[in-house]
This record gives sequence, C-alpha cells and structure tokens, in this order.
Amino acid sequence: MGLFSKKKKIIPTDVEFDDITFLKVNDSKQIYQYAELIMHREPIVLNFDNTLISEANEVLIFLSGVLYACDGEVVKIKDKIYLMAQKSDILGPTLKKFIDNYREEI
Repeated sequence: MGLFSKKKKIIPTDVEFDDITFLKVNDSKQIYQYAELIMHREPIVLNFDNTLISEANEVLIFLSGVLYACDGEVVKIKDKIYLMAQKSDILGPTLKKFIDNYREEI
C-alpha cells in the first residue's frame, strides 16, 4: 500500500467477434446509448465519417470519461474510426487481431 505499490496486472479476456457493436455516428443524440453499451462491457466501434468535428469531439470526450471510469480504453483504428472497450478485452485475442488487421500505421 502506498505511493509505490505495484499496479494490478490486467488479465486478457476474450470476446466473440459477434459481440462487437459497429455504429455510424451522425450526431451526439445517442451519446448515452453508447455509454450504456460501454458500461455493459460491450466493445463498440464508432465511425465518425459523417459527423461534424464539434459533435465528434463531444462524443469522444464524454465516452473517454466513461471508459476511464470503467477501466476501458480508446484505440484509433483509422481516421475517424475508434474502438472502445475494456482494457482486458483489448488484450484478448479477438480484439487484438481486429486491431492488428484494421489499424492504420500512424
């Protein structure tokens, strides 16, 4: 206990590819539905291609806070496409393979 205690090791968990929810975001009206999915440990992929930058930023900022509270993480897959999931799920074989196959080199 204290300032120098070790972090807990994250144990990878696997999710089925069918459990990933793919969503096309047009505005911020459904922001709470996206947060609900995250809180229920469902990985989501958000596509912001047809979204205004201000609304996309609003959604990303809000959901980043939700992910932080749920021990999750945001992974940029491509420009305007983001994966949001629990850290343990991202380390699992299904999402790791998804990220490796579709992530653009930055």
